[in-house]
Amino acid sequence: MTTIITPSQTCGPLFGFAILPPGIHQTVDENDPAAVIVSGALLDGEGRHLGFEAFLEFWSEGQACRVRTIEGRYRAVLKRPPPLPATAATGAQAPHLHIGVHGRGLTRHLVTRLYFSDGANDADPTLALVEPARRRTLIAEALGEPRHYAFDIRLQGDDETVFFELAR
Repeated sequence: MTTIITPSQTCGPLFGFAILPPGIHQTVDENDPAAVIVSGALLDGEGRHLGFEAFLEFWSEGQACRVRTIEGRYRAVLKRPPPLPATAATGAQAPHLHIGVHGRGLTRHLVTRLYFSDGANDADPTLALVEPARRRTLIAEALGEPRHYAFDIRLQGDDETVFFELAR
């Protein structure tokens, strides 16, 4: 059986050279005291690493980076974002990163957020919109090493990561 790559599956194999140039996987040096290292897996509904390449975009105030998944795993280095100031409509937002998920089989990219387990998340207005039992899918766990966090993204199933629909 021959596999034919369709246009929705080309984020890695055909355009990877342009989408993921060297150095785009980090916004600061790993040794910078303000850096956080986020690593994890992109998983299917049964908890298996996805066997195809995908890429993730991370962004927050004044920074953005992209990483490729290798055998379903990724690693990104970013500056830890500050809390965002309160507005009359929303209130203060806890430090967080936005994540875009692009990959084969996804006809549109998915968008989620990553909050830090050691952050002040209780008053975040966006996190408050999420059903309490599902909020944990948006919170990266601190690992044994300082400034290292684990954040797995599940595309389906009981532990599916909360994804957000962006207004058009």
